[in-house]
Amino acid sequence: MDVTTKGLVLKATDYKENDKLILLYSLEYGKITVHAKGIRKGSAKLKFCADQFCFGNYELSRLEDRFTLKTCDQLESFYALREDVETYYAACTVAESLASYTEEGQSEPEVFVEALKALGALSDGMEPLTVTLHFLMNFLQLEGVRLQLDRCVVCNKTDKKMFLDLQRGGAVCEFCRSTESIPMSARTVATCLLVEEMPYDKIKNLNITLQALKDALQVCNKYISHSFSPLKSLSELLKL
Repeated sequence: MDVTTKGLVLKATDYKENDKLILLYSLEYGKITVHAKGIRKGSAKLKFCADQFCFGNYELSRLEDRFTLKTCDQLESFYALREDVETYYAACTVAESLASYTEEGQSEPEVFVEALKALGALSDGMEPLTVTLHFLMNFLQLEGVRLQLDRCVVCNKTDKKMFLDLQRGGAVCEFCRSTESIPMSARTVATCLLVEEMPYDKIKNLNITLQALKDALQVCNKYISHSFSPLKSLSELLKL
């Protein structure tokens, strides 16, 4: 059976002598693996559709849960994402989040749209750390594991002095904190909440220091690493 779906390439790996296996995040089918036969040959016309971040209409042959590439109509290459190292690692953080933390074969249209918005913002030259923070905060919420920082996850109260409690999955106040809770500055909490709430067309006007963004992303990094597994791309981004 032939199917057509809008899809975003998260990564591709060599397979056999001339093939590739494309990890595609699709609108209709969620995360799927697509077998691209002969795509590594010098004469292959569809090489572009295995490039990371390629976004297009993919025509696939489907047999149960196996997909094979037939053709692709590229809608966006997102080539600009490769022209700056900071932007590239920010885009890789988006792709790695989808690859690592979404379920195989589960359609999540809101996650699909959020990822495309983030890559579009990065491609348009928006500040990479700001876009990454916005994407991660919203992605976690869409996946049902929001990093709650606006109030204590235990007593539901707000406090000027908040701590990150990885076991409880969010912020705790001074009265509810444990010995393992990690102090967070008021600036870090405010940065996370401000960027989370702003749409992409508004966050480009925010005036946030680089250090404030890095501190906020470190909070996300600690939470994600504890709850799931570390994002290698995010760690590299924070080193720059």
